[in-house]
Amino acid sequence: MAEVIRKDVVVIGSGGAGLTCALVAARAGLDVLLVEKEDRIGGTLAWSGGGVWFPLSKPGRDAGFDDSRENVLTYLETIGEGTFDPALIAAYVDTAPELVDMLHATTDIRLIAYPGMGDWFPEAPGAAAAGGRALAPAESDGKRLGKDFARLRHPLGVFNAPGGGFMVDLPDLPHLAAIGKSLKSTLYLARLFARFLADRVRFGRGTRLTMGNSLAAGLMKAALEAGVEMWTDSPATALLTGENGRVTGATVRRQGRDVQVHATRGVLLASGGFSADAEMRRKYIPFGDQHYSLMSDSNAGDGIRMGQAAGGEFVEKGFQHGGWVMLSLVPQEDGSFVKFPHMVADRTKPGYITVNKAGQRFTNEASLDPISGMHATGSVPAWLICDHTAMRKYGMGPVRPGGMGLKRHLRPDYIETAQTIPELAAKLGIDPAGLAATVERQNGFARTGDDLDFARGKSAADRSLGDPGHEPNPNLGEITTAPFYGLRVHPGDSATMLGLRVDRDARVLDPRGNPVDGLYAAGLDMNSVFRGRSPGSGSNNGPAMIFGYLAAKAMARGVNRTGEEDAT
Repeated sequence: MAEVIRKDVVVIGSGGAGLTCALVAARAGLDVLLVEKEDRIGGTLAWSGGGVWFPLSKPGRDAGFDDSRENVLTYLETIGEGTFDPALIAAYVDTAPELVDMLHATTDIRLIAYPGMGDWFPEAPGAAAAGGRALAPAESDGKRLGKDFARLRHPLGVFNAPGGGFMVDLPDLPHLAAIGKSLKSTLYLARLFARFLADRVRFGRGTRLTMGNSLAAGLMKAALEAGVEMWTDSPATALLTGENGRVTGATVRRQGRDVQVHATRGVLLASGGFSADAEMRRKYIPFGDQHYSLMSDSNAGDGIRMGQAAGGEFVEKGFQHGGWVMLSLVPQEDGSFVKFPHMVADRTKPGYITVNKAGQRFTNEASLDPISGMHATGSVPAWLICDHTAMRKYGMGPVRPGGMGLKRHLRPDYIETAQTIPELAAKLGIDPAGLAATVERQNGFARTGDDLDFARGKSAADRSLGDPGHEPNPNLGEITTAPFYGLRVHPGDSATMLGLRVDRDARVLDPRGNPVDGLYAAGLDMNSVFRGRSPGSGSNNGPAMIFGYLAAKAMARGVNRTGEEDAT
């Protein structure tokens, strides 16, 4: 017979949505249990860049960015083409500054508005092109978690903690670019690396936390201090229901036994979406069988399926069904591979192109979303091409600027090299004549600064990801200097965007629009408030935290299925 325990709130998942909900509910005096399928706390948030799209916040104002509610709503109305749910958008915009104020007043978390982190559709009416809406967490010290530091999920090494877990932050980037050129920068990074090496001996990893790991640590610390009980290695397997279909708790598999956890106020589904579920990927993601995800294998749609079984509606369509990322597969000595995201370090810079098997370009390589072009033209897989000048200046995949790591990654199953473009094409399995013609045409564009095929470098969003010192176009460069390099790239994701329909309190709705009593969803288990058209950096973490916050507020008020507060 299953063990039975009673709580006020059960939170399923420990990312930004789950930790925020658990923290706020516990601060409201509720008895909260958070259960996590993985062996550590932090979920998708701990692996992310940590950005949060929080318009109208005090950090934005303090950094000198002028903004207004009217501008934010105009911007969202424009990019959403009138399809965003007005009630959800209003709840989001109005809650963001309140949540930031709460975090700064009651936790160690500090969010910063960095210049240059502008909206992703800068030409749209109401856009904040210079920044102010996207915030990033300041670095923090993992030692402040004490013994619970060992329970924090490690960062995603290949993306935000390369070199065995050495984490860097946005203010570190100018120093990285100047290493070996500036004594000040070289010494600065040497001190950080010395601390990292000492931390690895003592703690097994670095204690200087940045990006999503810093934000996850801050939320985890605050939630533990508020009295939240956290179980790891404890997947929720089913929801418990009572009279009239009310969700009354969840069955959790813990230490080899089923535990029935009854929740008097509600259950939050925040288990991380469906990136790792092969069936859902084939159904909802283009080229699903050739698609790779940066997400954990544990993000297998558990929360979504439980929500559907309880009567919740799964939304099957949006602008995009995932947060698309271009990936390459870096082979390892044991025969496995590591997925490397090609985001801004190489493909957006001058001297790179992506081509299909015919050797033809198919998209604007500097776009925030090159994968939609890959999908639309059937260019799956594709190849990233550059010359020696670009390789030395910017690197390629895990190869760092200056060519650091190039020798190790030059191999037939990863980076190929050749002295001529036709020879490189033959090695990669690309049409040699097609690639040669494409490179020649691209080189002409680079000389004039005008990409006549895909307008690369025309928009402010493109230029922000290029090399500002390169002229006449910061995103276009000639490919002329031998040797030449190429690697295979694939479509992938950093999040799924389809999920359960919710109202402004994050209550899960059934197909008729009625709340499923006692059930809430946030994070990637909730359908994207932006329907997959992200307004700026942090458009997954931001909604996750805001709707986790709103769910906790509703549970604390005792909101029932009619939207009224319970008398109790």
